[in-house]
Amino acid sequence: METKILGLMAFAVAVSGCSQLPSGGGSQPSEPQQLSGKGLEVTEFRVTDKTVSPGQTVSVFLTLKNFHREEINLGDIYLRNLGSLESSAGPDGPCTPDEIGQAKKGVAPVMECEWRVTAPEEDEIGGFSQGPRESIVANIPYDSIIKNYRPLKVKFMPLSQINRTSKKTISFSNGEVDVNMETETPVPLGQEKLVDFTVSKAGSGRIQGKYSFDYTPSTVFSEECPTQDEPILKDSLDFSCPVSLEGQEEVTRNLFFTIRYKYIKAPSTTITIVKDS
Repeated sequence: METKILGLMAFAVAVSGCSQLPSGGGSQPSEPQQLSGKGLEVTEFRVTDKTVSPGQTVSVFLTLKNFHREEINLGDIYLRNLGSLESSAGPDGPCTPDEIGQAKKGVAPVMECEWRVTAPEEDEIGGFSQGPRESIVANIPYDSIIKNYRPLKVKFMPLSQINRTSKKTISFSNGEVDVNMETETPVPLGQEKLVDFTVSKAGSGRIQGKYSFDYTPSTVFSEECPTQDEPILKDSLDFSCPVSLEGQEEVTRNLFFTIRYKYIKAPSTTITIVKDS
């Protein structure tokens, strides 16, 4: 059984410009607009040896690639569900970089982490030939954000000039949250119309706590628009928000919607302790 032991026990490094994003072409208004739609992607979570002897030390590697176009606040990353195993960190401390840069102009920043994990000694396992099988989890929490980079264009005009209306919809995603916005246009000046929102959790992670909502421009969106909500016992939220504009002449406004939230990813791998025969 091969054991790979590195002198550096734990490290974290943020690297800019080491990964190229796929080139983007034109897209329809209803298609996702957030680069690759991957958010913060776990590209690797592995252990050098999944079967270990008592007292053996192995390395656990984690690699993250950030496709977010907005800055994310990455929290402490650590291993949990270790059971009888022990993890250690070197002089550089735990895998907790202050931040990882956002993706821009074809570059997705990469962050790499490593831990050393040690199995218990033989006398701690007991008389069994095979010890426990531990499912190790990397806890990756971060504050994230999503917004529409292409606006929802809504026309406002005098009621007397409106002959017909049509539905206007945009959808966007970052691999963590999917968003859909829909309304009717044109909107009569001096009257309200509703913009309907659907916000859904996407990907393998989970939303912790509440969503926080921002709407732009504030001169169009009503003060009645919800500023936060919590996805309790469901992965999708549906709500509406009034828009209106005073005036006498036809005008088009670009509507933007921003969501802030905490997202947690938890990839897993396994280690089984086996006594030497």
